[in-house]
Amino acid sequence: MHAGTDLRTRGGESSAARVVRGPAALLAALGVVAGTAFVPAARLAAQVPAPQAVLGFRVGADSSLASWRQIDDYLGRLAAASPRVRLDTVGATTQGRPYLLVTISDPANLARRVELMAAQRRLADPRTLDADAEARLVASQPAVILISCSIHSTEIAASQMALELAWRLATDSALGVALRDVVVLLVPSANPDGIDIVGDWYRRTRGTAYDGSSPPWLWHPYVGHDDNRDWFMLTQVETRLLTRVLYTQWFPEVVYDVHQMGGNGSRLFLPPFDDPVDPNLDGMLVEAINHVGTAMATAVTDAGYTGVEHRARFDLWWHGGNRSVPARHNMVGILSEAASARIASPAQLRPSEVRQPARGVNFPVPWAGGWWRLRDIVDYELEASLGLVRLAAHERAEFVRRFVRLGRRAVEAGRAEAPRAYLIRPGQRDEGARAQLANLLLATGIEIFRAKAAFTDGGRPFPAGTLVIPLDQPFRAHVKDLFDLQAYPERRQYPGGPLIPPYDVTGWTLPLTMAVAVDSARGAVSADLERVDTVAVTPGRIAGAGDVVLLANRSNGEATAVWRALAAGASAEFAPAPFEAGGRSWPAGTVVVRGGRTALDRAAVALGFEGTAVTRLPTSPGTPAVRRVPRVGLYRSWNASMDEGWTRWVLERLGVPYTSVADSAMRAGGLRARYDVVILPSEGAAQIRSGRAAGSLPPEYTGGLGPAGVEGLRAFLREGGTVVALDQASVFAVEDLGAPATVALGGRAARGAGDAARFSAPGSIFAVRVDRASPLASGMDSVAAIFLEASPVLDAAAGAHAVVTFPATGNPLLSGFVQGGELLAGKAALVEGSVGRGTAILFGFSPQHRAQTTGTFKLLTNAILVGAARAAQAGGPQPSAPRH
Repeated sequence: MHAGTDLRTRGGESSAARVVRGPAALLAALGVVAGTAFVPAARLAAQVPAPQAVLGFRVGADSSLASWRQIDDYLGRLAAASPRVRLDTVGATTQGRPYLLVTISDPANLARRVELMAAQRRLADPRTLDADAEARLVASQPAVILISCSIHSTEIAASQMALELAWRLATDSALGVALRDVVVLLVPSANPDGIDIVGDWYRRTRGTAYDGSSPPWLWHPYVGHDDNRDWFMLTQVETRLLTRVLYTQWFPEVVYDVHQMGGNGSRLFLPPFDDPVDPNLDGMLVEAINHVGTAMATAVTDAGYTGVEHRARFDLWWHGGNRSVPARHNMVGILSEAASARIASPAQLRPSEVRQPARGVNFPVPWAGGWWRLRDIVDYELEASLGLVRLAAHERAEFVRRFVRLGRRAVEAGRAEAPRAYLIRPGQRDEGARAQLANLLLATGIEIFRAKAAFTDGGRPFPAGTLVIPLDQPFRAHVKDLFDLQAYPERRQYPGGPLIPPYDVTGWTLPLTMAVAVDSARGAVSADLERVDTVAVTPGRIAGAGDVVLLANRSNGEATAVWRALAAGASAEFAPAPFEAGGRSWPAGTVVVRGGRTALDRAAVALGFEGTAVTRLPTSPGTPAVRRVPRVGLYRSWNASMDEGWTRWVLERLGVPYTSVADSAMRAGGLRARYDVVILPSEGAAQIRSGRAAGSLPPEYTGGLGPAGVEGLRAFLREGGTVVALDQASVFAVEDLGAPATVALGGRAARGAGDAARFSAPGSIFAVRVDRASPLASGMDSVAAIFLEASPVLDAAAGAHAVVTFPATGNPLLSGFVQGGELLAGKAALVEGSVGRGTAILFGFSPQHRAQTTGTFKLLTNAILVGAARAAQAGGPQPSAPRH
């Protein structure tokens, strides 16, 4: 950065932004006069550095990748040199890198940036516009488009393309004219950490036998590929940063999410998307998506590129992605998927190796095959992006007018159709989950009100403090889609033929997955309401004197409190039977914490739960107890398991300490001396057993557990340890560890005929029965909702206990899709039983799926505590283990 032009201030996730702009003297030298937007094109191009001049290689050159530091440096230089470019750091990533937002437009537009943002907010909410104000904005407001690059970091080309795109927009005279009518918000990567995670691995293996391989760890620190599944749950800092840009600051008309796909098919996908279409998406928006995607594809083809495809498997059903959540906010959500190279290394495909569709209306110009390079991807993505800019400039008024109309239609639908509002009462089983649900809606632009006094609706009483979410608001589709029960249509390749698998999950109803009770109102709600901008839990307390604290364990906050108490020297146990204490009755499964009163008092206030303290409570003979912080090992394979990353994230948020355990530690044995509980995240049995294939990565990252690691886990069980297997890992536990169950249906590797062939549950929510007599079910209701995604359906073996089961009759589907739902009748979803002196706890689902299923987090934390208590009761080696 040149002296005197670096105005940057690095910061965390806050409203303060790092800004890089050229000094006034530079602008004057370039011919920018106050109040005008004239910059001589030749003079501007001469002053603005091209990417190659800064990087030392052409963008997209074989085997060459810009690091995040280089990307940041180049964009800073560009912003310092060009009056069309502004660079902001909107916050810090998980690993502390700057999260960048580049704003590119005519200098006159940048000079009134704050005014434009305020106008976009008004356009997004047509209730604030009268006819004259709308007409003025339609006549004058530039269209705003956001281009988000490389959220999936192995799909790295777009992060490199962003540099050339920014440079072209900053220097091209014709594009300069277009930028009078367009503001481009460019996110060079929605996952900056991953750019370096992948880039560092690529540079390490470039030119070796492993050139072009993916790294053996996640390319987001926690969630890997699932960072593009977080856009309504907002668990990750990167998601929250861009969400604020989208729904608090800029409200763009178009969001373009730039991706890559497999390398041997079509060269580029652009909308129209495939069926089905989510019922909450306005048909006008669907037509706009089709129009914009087709226009971008035309631009690519007009530039001489081939192999562009429409209506591939990417659909308009799924909610939760970087283009699908904006679509529920009346924004044209565009996805492109370019064929991949080998990271940055070229690939050659003979015509016989290309698996592209036959020529037709959705694939009019096939690709001939040949070499495919990183630069090819850059070229396709660059032409698609420039095509979008030109289209938005040409149709500026139509983009703005449509955005207003879509918002107005949403408001009108909310006034005319039921439900008219959602109501969320206080006093939920988990007030923390209620607050979390409300706050993630607020963060995505949803209006929420709180009742100042008790009221009735439809003859039902509601207390003061009830949250009211009216649906006559512009982003109605977003909240309605999150609260609706999904009914994914059955789609087959031909009548009576195989199912067409969905693109992603088919059901995501948040009140079910978060176990938050929500009521709906068929008419307008009449109550004394106040608008809220945040929702906090009401501070709780531990009532009574004494150092024995009784917890109903209904909330995740209580689970966190137990771990804090254990860290303070307390012990904990689950009551084996109902009892009387503190003037009330307590059920089996009540958590009894002995000691740690100060930690529990503080947690109750902060996390919003109630407890009761007594001076004395006898211990039932033989009750297993946890008398120190459990030693938890979390298996971390070299398969880059997203479920492992999500499990780490959930454990850390709940305050559960753990140690990551690699294949080598499993093979070394002696696990019982270091751990009480070992958790196996969801991976297929073959993946756990065999890992990455020999020769695909350096030897230290291949081979999985191998025979020695499997034997190490068997010995751990024989010596009294507990294995907690999540979802697909339960198949491994059954097949390789002798866990007392059989796999009746499902599982990702399931094959066969009969019932197995007739069953499919591709990401859906189901009703289950919970045996509350088991300590594993502590704090749960007798009926619950769980999430299955091609999960194994279990039968408990003799001597094992099915703690969670599907209803004995009927189809238990609540939201999503299932084929053969009746086959689930009476089957098990959570089984525990003995293996040697140890315990195996098998989940036939992911209780922490994508951190969305907060209603079943408790089953996981219970399993860890129960497993640790049983391990302590079984005895065995007990030295301490290091903490993560």
